Amino acid sequence: MLRRMMNLFSPIGFLLIVWSTIGCGGGKPAAPPPNKVIPAAVPVANLAPPSNNARPAPAPRPVTSNAHQAAAPTRPPLPPGTNPRSVFDLDATPQMEVGAQEATDGNQFVVESGKPGVDSSRMVVSATDSTPKATPRIGFNLPTGFVPLPEYGYSEDGLPLRIRCTKTNSVLALVPGGVATVGTTSGPAECQPELSVHIDTFYMELFETTVEQFEVHRQEMKEKKKPVPVFTNPTAPPGTPVLGVQWGAAQVYARWAGMELPTEAEFEKAARGPNSLRTPWGDGRAIWPNNRTPETLTPVGSYSGDLSPYGIYDLAGNAREWCNDNYSDHAHKDAIGPAGQVPHNWPGPRRTSNMNLRVVKGNGPDWSAWHRQGREIGKSQPDVGFRCVLRITPQEAKAGG
Repeated sequence: MLRRMMNLFSPIGFLLIVWSTIGCGGGKPAAPPPNKVIPAAVPVANLAPPSNNARPAPAPRPVTSNAHQAAAPTRPPLPPGTNPRSVFDLDATPQMEVGAQEATDGNQFVVESGKPGVDSSRMVVSATDSTPKATPRIGFNLPTGFVPLPEYGYSEDGLPLRIRCTKTNSVLALVPGGVATVGTTSGPAECQPELSVHIDTFYMELFETTVEQFEVHRQEMKEKKKPVPVFTNPTAPPGTPVLGVQWGAAQVYARWAGMELPTEAEFEKAARGPNSLRTPWGDGRAIWPNNRTPETLTPVGSYSGDLSPYGIYDLAGNAREWCNDNYSDHAHKDAIGPAGQVPHNWPGPRRTSNMNLRVVKGNGPDWSAWHRQGREIGKSQPDVGFRCVLRITPQEAKAGG
């Protein structure tokens, strides 16, 4: 396989230095620190391809180890407080060569992730799957206001893998139903114990609701003489997650768009994937192209590594996100039935000692998907945004089956 890959790439050299700072723990809800806005990371896909007329780079000349050390660039200092053991320093000289070749099913490869034991510190390369995509299910229809995107294909049971909400222009990913793991057996007390829940199929927006999308909603509310919701970052770039929307206003937006806020169980299912990973990218440490903390705020989808197995972005970082559930420190414990039965579509506790608290997910100190907080619904939370889900009713899911 390596020889095959060596025949696919032009001579390159690269130097990659990545800093990753990871904290531990959880604890009770605390006052959020101010957000830090940094420019969006540049996706590789947006870089201009090399010209076909460009002259090939000359082959590297052999150098001795001393000469190589002398030519090595000066490494920049580590950020304050960085643990040197958390730093990855990868230095490689050009050693791959290819000639021009047309891409075919036989010489294309993909990088796999989102599997147990495969995380940000490992890369698995395999040949692309050339099998035909599944076909749409006969008799299945999406609710009004949603259209399938056939170019993304269909699931094995004929459901579109991607759909679009015509009102918000947002794209949603299919999250297949089944048993999902929620919580942990060894993390913070409010995240224990780990439990299994059965969740029906649903769709979740690929990105958090943005400032631009929320402003469209505000303008429509203004034109209809209805209460206009407020938020705390109106001057942020249009593609930035909207922040400071009260829980009730987020719920109004979701229903205006024909959707709902996700439950805590749905959020974890979407983040952890079918194998119940610790984070969207696997069970290992996070590797970001620049320094990222739970307080870092960027335009949605800026970090390609923060991508769940279902293709959903920013479930670990960026804005924290409202869920529909009431918050309780012992919600997981109370969810387990007397005989240990698995809850179906667990909505969280029906009543709690403080009904003004709702669950907020995301941005745990070590990015683990099980972290949770309780925030007051009547306050404008300056670090909390939201995204929406579309639930497929049993009748829709079984249509044509």
